[in-house]
Amino acid sequence: MTIPGSVVHTRRWRLPPLPPRRRRLILAAAALVAVVAAAGSGLLVGVILGLVRHLPDISPIYTPPGEATRVYARNGELIASLYRENRVVLPLGEIPLTLRRAVIAIEDERFYSHPGVDIRGTVRAVWRNLLAREIVEGGSTITQQLARSLFLTRRRALSRKLAEMVLAVEIERRLTKDEILERYLNEVYFGHGAYGVQMAARIYFGKPAGDLTLAESAFLAGLIRAPSAYDPFRDPVPARRRQSLVLQRMAALGYITRQQAAAAAAERLRLQPEGNAGLVGVRAPYFISYILPQLLERYGEETVYTGGLRVYTTLDPALQAEAERAVRRGIEAARTAQLNVTQGALVALDPQTGHILAMIGGYDFAHSQFNRAWQARRQPGSAFKPFVYLAALMQGMPPTTIIVDEPIEYDTPQGIWKPKNYTEEFAGPVRMRQALERSINIPAIRTLEQVGPVRVARLAQKMGIRSPLRPDLSLALGSSEVTPLELTSAYGVLAALGVRAEPLAILRVEDRLGQVLEEHAPRRELVVPPEYAYVMTDILKGVILRGTGRGAALGRPLAGKTGTTDDYRNAWFIGYTPYLVTSVWVGNDDNSPMVKVVGATVPARIWRAFMQAAVGRYPPDDWPEPPGVVTVTVCGTSGLRATSSCDDPRREAFIRGTEPTDYMTAQPSETRLARQWTRQQAAAPPPPPSPPPAEEVSPAPPEASAATPAPSPPPQSPGTGAAPAVRPRLVLLAPRDREVVRSPFTIEGRTEPGAVVYVTVQYASGATPVSVADMVRAGDDGRFSYTFGPADVVPGVRYIVTITVVFADGQQMSGSFTVVEASGPAGDGLR
Repeated sequence: MTIPGSVVHTRRWRLPPLPPRRRRLILAAAALVAVVAAAGSGLLVGVILGLVRHLPDISPIYTPPGEATRVYARNGELIASLYRENRVVLPLGEIPLTLRRAVIAIEDERFYSHPGVDIRGTVRAVWRNLLAREIVEGGSTITQQLARSLFLTRRRALSRKLAEMVLAVEIERRLTKDEILERYLNEVYFGHGAYGVQMAARIYFGKPAGDLTLAESAFLAGLIRAPSAYDPFRDPVPARRRQSLVLQRMAALGYITRQQAAAAAAERLRLQPEGNAGLVGVRAPYFISYILPQLLERYGEETVYTGGLRVYTTLDPALQAEAERAVRRGIEAARTAQLNVTQGALVALDPQTGHILAMIGGYDFAHSQFNRAWQARRQPGSAFKPFVYLAALMQGMPPTTIIVDEPIEYDTPQGIWKPKNYTEEFAGPVRMRQALERSINIPAIRTLEQVGPVRVARLAQKMGIRSPLRPDLSLALGSSEVTPLELTSAYGVLAALGVRAEPLAILRVEDRLGQVLEEHAPRRELVVPPEYAYVMTDILKGVILRGTGRGAALGRPLAGKTGTTDDYRNAWFIGYTPYLVTSVWVGNDDNSPMVKVVGATVPARIWRAFMQAAVGRYPPDDWPEPPGVVTVTVCGTSGLRATSSCDDPRREAFIRGTEPTDYMTAQPSETRLARQWTRQQAAAPPPPPSPPPAEEVSPAPPEASAATPAPSPPPQSPGTGAAPAVRPRLVLLAPRDREVVRSPFTIEGRTEPGAVVYVTVQYASGATPVSVADMVRAGDDGRFSYTFGPADVVPGVRYIVTITVVFADGQQMSGSFTVVEASGPAGDGLR
């Protein structure tokens, strides 16, 4: 908004001659005031003494004014301000002299000479207001205004005015003039939610106070008397007249020349658009609504809204903007096509760190503040199937396992359940890979039946699903509700090859003085052996290359899965690269069905639009193959090793030891494949019992220094009955089991040269990992070391340290020991 300049009309401040009758009235009124003042002086003193006894405590004058909490993105950009009064406190030295003088000129020209109350200034203000026939100057000093703002109401009454004067004198007794002016300039209200000169400069001119020109300073000073009356967005003319008056007063007091005043008054001002608070607007409202409850819980409402906290977050502003654009355009396109899609959500994480880079919780925050990204639980449909097949892989079933897709039924307490496929057709014998790529329901249910719903539910929760999961066969079809944030985090485990990074939104919080109140590093834990995460990712790459997610392809290594629930009430697409994992959900808040919207349509298009803009910042890397994986060329029909007679040879990744050894001699018939499935079922060993929860893990005995080898797959801990090794392939050197240590401490061991070593540290109570679950590699001499230091040291806490080694031949071995955090100051309690 541009306001044209106006010319200053300079003239001497001469009082016009009064008519004789008015002059007599004024003299009579003055005489009457003098008589009343003399007669009532005793009464006035009594009133003042009474007021003093009931005045508020003014010790808060030493407390800094309430300041907004600022929220910053990962690149330092300000994305939101949380406040009751939108304020940024500035030292007096950072406030331009022209702005200070402009305020003094129009509000209290004798500020540096009066004791808090200016009788002469009050009389002069009354006189000028009478001459102008409007309020052009106030009678309250800056100190009185500060007293009123901090301690009194704005109710017009003699008692309040007298209290204001008494408090002003007391404030002057306690603070210097510069301290009073600094507090006033940071406290005063300028309209449009701006408290203090810094926010006024940003809201009206989009710049810090230190960059204000003379014209802009005079303009802001003129707003103080009545921000609503001089609102430039409603009518710029009164505001410019007020600015001219400020400049005239500055010139009359010798702060500037009359030429400078005229030039400033004629200067064109460029205001920010109304309602745009510049950088203080909430640019990522759904993300802010996610972190706000965390801040309120830790610091309380008063500190969050008035304490001037500085909150540094993981949000990427560019990705957030792309996410908002993709979701809005995708839903609008669906509405245009009359698909009955009204809402959507998107979450993007860095799988290596857990950093939340973008979060969209709905179509329009102004219309609905409900954050569907983390508050809404919806059925994931087929997007849950990767957890079923991952559990199967971990039980020894290779991707070439033959599963028969045929009609099945189950007798349940609710009656006979006859699950069906989306196409309502049956494919007969199919390989596990084909079943997942084509998202066929029956093979998923059969696999869940063999692996066990409880085992699958535990695995999904270990990977990041925090919502309750019903351990029945419908779990294979995604019947248990989850949030987009949970599902994104769980898929992030696959993207990071088995390492789960706890979702993280807040990196650091500082107080108004810059003192760090909290700081968070990524919390990572190895929850799935990397070779299993790699093979599952390889299968999910096929979903995009050949399966239901073909519409999401971007010409680089990607893995992902579609998800659709019965009656089209929920549709999902979750996909990832080694550096970015993103989920998209669409549906309706009232759970009404969409018009045949599946995961491969609207969600996949939104996902692709976002990822196409996002992945350009990352290299097109594929996932590195872990040592425990072997790749074999198999025949796509049978899953056996391919020969020249195979017309569909494919490269397939296997966990070492599960790859096929037989070669295909002829194209198998469906009957032979069915018999192969039957033989697999008969030969398959019963699933081993589920591992105990973390709190039931038994530490290694004190004398145990070498771990015993475990067959692959899966890895086993010492003492599980595995055959002893001929020679120790893993020796844990330090610290000793049950040793008292002081963090940070170094974990040392010896194994085969070049072996990959995974280190995990947990509280002995088992629930929460306190260490980054990191990978190190043994040196040429076989030695390895890892230094562990928790973010918060808890004296007396016990840590369980687990070392898992993957050897070049694919075998794995684990060893564990327990150590205790020292208590007391350094040097105490160590042995």
